[in-house]
Amino acid sequence: MKKFLSIAAIAAMSASLITACSDSDDDDNPSPAPQPVPVTEGLFLVNSGNSGSVIPGSLTYISRNGDAVQNVFRTANERTLGNTPNDIIVYGSKLYIVVTGENTVEVADRYTLKSITQINTTELMGGDKGKMPRRLTAAGRYVFLSTFDGYVAAIDTAAYTAADIYQAGSYPEGMVVNGETLYVANSDYGQGINPSVSAINLNTGAAAEQKNENIRNPTGLACYDNMLFMLDYGSYDASWNQVGAGVYKIAGGEVTKVADATMMALDAQRGLIYTINAPYTSSGTTPTFNVYNIATNEETTFITGEDIDSPAAITVDNISGEVYIASYRLSPDTGYADYNSNGYVNRYSTEGKLIRQYEAGVSPTAFAFNYTTAVLP
Repeated sequence: MKKFLSIAAIAAMSASLITACSDSDDDDNPSPAPQPVPVTEGLFLVNSGNSGSVIPGSLTYISRNGDAVQNVFRTANERTLGNTPNDIIVYGSKLYIVVTGENTVEVADRYTLKSITQINTTELMGGDKGKMPRRLTAAGRYVFLSTFDGYVAAIDTAAYTAADIYQAGSYPEGMVVNGETLYVANSDYGQGINPSVSAINLNTGAAAEQKNENIRNPTGLACYDNMLFMLDYGSYDASWNQVGAGVYKIAGGEVTKVADATMMALDAQRGLIYTINAPYTSSGTTPTFNVYNIATNEETTFITGEDIDSPAAITVDNISGEVYIASYRLSPDTGYADYNSNGYVNRYSTEGKLIRQYEAGVSPTAFAFNYTTAVLP
C-alpha cells in the first residue's frame, strides 16, 4: 500500500522582487512586495452529448471576461471526446475528463488543451474493476477515479498508473478527500438495496461503509470545515415520483437533511451551499434555487429561476462567489428539455442578479474552474 501524501497546492506562481536605489527615506521603510493572489481565468464545461442520437460529448470554455468557445478539445486535438463524458477537474497544469461510454480518462494540458495521454480505465484497473468510469477528485500526487464496478483508482499524476485501487461500495459516484480520508458516495444505481458512503483511509487502504435510512441514492459529496455533506437523489414511489432528494449532513453517525435538492455546489470560502431542487414527478415540478448557510443553518431563496428552462448543472466560483447554472433548452415540439440541441449557462452575482448568458453544448453536465495566481498592481 502506497503512503498517501498530504494535500498540495494545485498551482503556484513565484514573484520576483525588484529593488531600486533611492536617496529617499523609503529605503528605510520599503513597501511590502506584492503577493500572488488567486484569480479566475474562466471555466470549462463538459457536455455529455447524446449517445442515442450519436452526438459525441464536447468541451466548452467560458472566459472570465470573454465569450464561450465551443468544441475546444476537438479543435485542439482533431477528435471528439467520444461517448458520454461525465466529469472534469483541473489539477496542476492538467485537465482530466472522464468519458464513461469510452472507458477512458482524457488528460490534456490545461493551457493548450492538447492531449497528453488517454487512459484506458479497463487497462488501468483491470476488466473487472475499470468499466464505466464516473467521477473524479484529487489530492496530493493523485487523481481519484470511481467506476461503476465498485472501485476507486488512485492515478499517479506523473506516471498515469494506478498507484492503488480501493474497493468502494455499489455503483460509486462522487468523492471528496478530507485529510487522509477519501469519502465515496455509493449510489447503488438508485436501486435502494445497498447504498452507502465509504470512508477509505488513504494510508492503510482500510474502508468502512456507513449506511442509514437517509442514505438512499448518494451521488455527490462535499466537505466544509471537517463537515461532510451528501447529495442524495432519494427514491421513487409507485408513480415514479422522485422523493427525499436533498443535501444531508453526515456527522456523529447521524444523517440529517438540511435542504431539498437534486443538485448542489459548495462555496468553501463563504460556507454556503447553493442548491437546485428539480425532482422528477409525473405531473411536472417547478424547480427552486436556494442557498443554505452552513453556519446559521438557514436556507434562503437565491433566484426565482424564470430565466432557466431545465436546470442541468450548477457550480460556484470560490473566489468571486458568482454562481453558474447550466440548462437545457426546451424543445419547440414537446415543450420538454431538448437533449439534441445546445444548452446554455447563466452567470449570476452573489445577489442573484443575472450577469450574462453563454452558449453551451449538447447536454451540459459538469464544470471545472480554471484558477491561477497573479501579482496584482
